[in-house]
Amino acid sequence: MATARIAYVAIGATLFAAAAAVAAALVPHVQARFTIWLDPWSYAQTTGYQLLQSLFTIADGGVVGAGFGRGYLLFANKAPVVPDLQTDFIFTAIANEMGLLGAAGIILVYLLFVWRGFRIAVYATDGFSKLLAAGLATAFALQTFIIIGGVTRVIPLTGITLPFVSYGGSSITANLMLVALLLMVSNRTNIIRGGTDLERRRLAERG
Repeated sequence: MATARIAYVAIGATLFAAAAAVAAALVPHVQARFTIWLDPWSYAQTTGYQLLQSLFTIADGGVVGAGFGRGYLLFANKAPVVPDLQTDFIFTAIANEMGLLGAAGIILVYLLFVWRGFRIAVYATDGFSKLLAAGLATAFALQTFIIIGGVTRVIPLTGITLPFVSYGGSSITANLMLVALLLMVSNRTNIIRGGTDLERRRLAERG
């Protein structure tokens, strides 16, 4: 985008991978996350309970789901089937009540948002705006992938929220700020490009 130096991207990715490997090897909490991810069934009654219940609840939703408010999300004693359902595991509830089709629809909306973010970056008129829009779109995409991938056991589980869906004031505020910055870049680009087109038309009329 704003820079053609692929080496910077490669160096950044390498450093990130190295830091992740060190954390996985040395930090007990991270080690536990990886252990549960690799074999949750061995810890079904303890640390793997939440992840396994999430997988069972998603599978129970089937293709079309149980319907809004009809999902199997509470036991008879009103205890939640999946702990932290309204925050970290909200996608589990969506998949259970809306099924595979509803969950795929939610993912499609997120993909559309990310695509629009990168489109704003492509059409931005200066390097800083390009990097800002691309970075914001990437951050949004990563947050979405990490939480959905975690509850579906694609990647190790991480306790973050699903943008605009999970309960949490600070998370929603941060995501709204992200959208505001993208809109700012988009509006600035439209103004600059609109002014340029207007000048061209005026020159053409004079010529």
